[in-house]
Amino acid sequence: MRYSINKQAVPKEQLAAKLHEIYDPRPDKIIFVKGCNEAKYQEVITAMDAARGAGVKVIGVPPKDTK
Repeated sequence: MRYSINKQAVPKEQLAAKLHEIYDPRPDKIIFVKGCNEAKYQEVITAMDAARGAGVKVIGVPPKDTK
């Protein structure tokens, strides 16, 4: 599975560190997590857990594209 932040690929083992780098200095800790059609539920939850670990307080999940 591949993770991306703002369309930039991030290896799974670097995801938590990258999220800390981004969110530690921010006063507003909001993220939107979107899984691709092939993503497994657990992979999306892993990303959400990494975000929570980085201090994110609000996690938004946009609706699935219906097009």
